[in-house]
Amino acid sequence: MPRGGARVNSGPPPDAKALRRDRPADKEGWISLPSEGRKGNAPAWPLSKWRDLEKAKTPEERDDAAAKILDARELVIWRQIWKTPQAAQWEKLGWKHDVGLYVRMMVGAEQGNMRAASEARQWSDRLGLTQMAMLRNRWRIVEDEVGAKRSAAAPAPARPSSRDRLHVVRSGTGH
Repeated sequence: MPRGGARVNSGPPPDAKALRRDRPADKEGWISLPSEGRKGNAPAWPLSKWRDLEKAKTPEERDDAAAKILDARELVIWRQIWKTPQAAQWEKLGWKHDVGLYVRMMVGAEQGNMRAASEARQWSDRLGLTQMAMLRNRWRIVEDEVGAKRSAAAPAPARPSSRDRLHVVRSGTGH
């Protein structure tokens, strides 16, 4: 068992709202990800297609029908995942290949491959797809600032003035 020293991912994750802000690591700041997700089409698929990998096998080992299904499923997940808020940062960092490996592991996990499921879990952590991973990466999902300012700039409904709320009270008779 290891002794002494810090462990990877040990301790509490960073908190953007923490009271103490003089930590050296906080000088890097937090990265805001768009809540509406990344705009545009997904990049081109970076990995070899299953159908191409099948060509390297002997005719007896090939399963072209399964390869076709795997290729289609990878593209579905690939297109979906590039619409997430995290995808905006992956694009800036050039992580297409890393995301492709995650997608490949996800498809393997869907097929019942437990080793692929374990790898997919680790890749999801590296790519900031879990809440804890987003905190460690210092990523936070924020609302569309322009849209929020636009809605904040809308005039507030008129309120009655204090003078309008006053009523004259007439006293009783004779006194």
